[in-house]
Amino acid sequence: MSAPEQSTTNIQTLKNPPPREISMPDQKIDMFSLRGFELACRIGKAFAASDAVPAIFRSHTSKKDKDGSITWIENPAALGNCVVAVETAQAVGVSITAVMQNANVIEGRLSWSGKFVIAAVNASHRFTPLRFHMVNKGMMTAKYREKQGWNKQKGGFDFVDKQVELENIECTAWAIPYGMQFPPGIGTLPQAIAAGLPVIEGAPVSMAMAVEEGWYSKPGSKWQTSMKTLMLQYRAGSFFGNIHAPDVVMGMGKSSEEVYDTIDFEQQPDGRHAVNLNTLRPELQNSNAGVVVSEASQGNVVDQPPESQAGEPGEPQAGTAAGPASETSSQAAQAQDGDAVVLSYAQVADAMAKATSIETLQVAIDMISGVPNAEQQDELRGISRDHLKKFQTPAAAKPVGKRAAAPSSDSFNME
Repeated sequence: MSAPEQSTTNIQTLKNPPPREISMPDQKIDMFSLRGFELACRIGKAFAASDAVPAIFRSHTSKKDKDGSITWIENPAALGNCVVAVETAQAVGVSITAVMQNANVIEGRLSWSGKFVIAAVNASHRFTPLRFHMVNKGMMTAKYREKQGWNKQKGGFDFVDKQVELENIECTAWAIPYGMQFPPGIGTLPQAIAAGLPVIEGAPVSMAMAVEEGWYSKPGSKWQTSMKTLMLQYRAGSFFGNIHAPDVVMGMGKSSEEVYDTIDFEQQPDGRHAVNLNTLRPELQNSNAGVVVSEASQGNVVDQPPESQAGEPGEPQAGTAAGPASETSSQAAQAQDGDAVVLSYAQVADAMAKATSIETLQVAIDMISGVPNAEQQDELRGISRDHLKKFQTPAAAKPVGKRAAAPSSDSFNME
């Protein structure tokens, strides 16, 4: 017998041991735990050292003098601003870079840019993509005060009264509920209102408002250029999101489970709304399943089953609830056929808990790939290893008579 191998440690390793983080499990951002907050600060420092983020998040900002020389000034609020962006990104569910690139700090508050709000509203699938109604209300005379330089004698800025004539353009963001279709020839807000569609409107934004609120008079303001129509749409989209979908903008929309459990009805040529039962009941795949039809006027839901539902006694018929084993196997088969199946964490965990054999457990394990969240997939794989151990013990062997040894864990792909 050969002597067992002994691990050796050289003197250099003893003098310079590896960081303790190498032997520790991965840590997630958690503002209320020591290691989680340290991780957030380390991420914030990395972003603060980058010049690809706005100035409020940089550790040093450049200032150009009159003679053209550049002076680097330290920003003491950079790390704190980055940590706020990290926490906001985790709460809203977007990347940290997206938060930094689309957020503005105005009077101590983190405010989203107009295009970010419009993107969040459109991605929420609560409304149809936002549309914008522009109306030219004619020429107007606007008076405003323009800020000048700093006056040391009075200890404040100088202002100059100005007057300008401009077109008073008004913009309103609007949409209709998601899933509804615009009738042919309906594309503008007046047409949609005349057609009796359930129009959802935001607050109107006008050039008069831009002057009154001081947006027009700011140095370098885009409101004074040909980009004023774009600025009107950005601001109108922000108003729409803040009024009709503030939870979406603030990252407090539906949970992932609620989104996955939502039934999407499609409008039929006869005006009714229907959904294919195959999308709701995986066990009906490759069968002549019917559809669920909703009467738009009354909201009644009618199940239209196939004409024939032949089956052996005791088998779950099409359109009836199947047991966990048949449900999980059909979902796994659908995934193997190439159809995308979206499953929740609870569905997969329940399927693994109800598995009665190594075969049904493997089917449930195959369903992990249908969970869209990568972190939840990793957690489910860890749970699956614990369930596999139950069927690898002598007590979990197959019944007498089948004489088939339980498969080893090497035969299963845990990834």
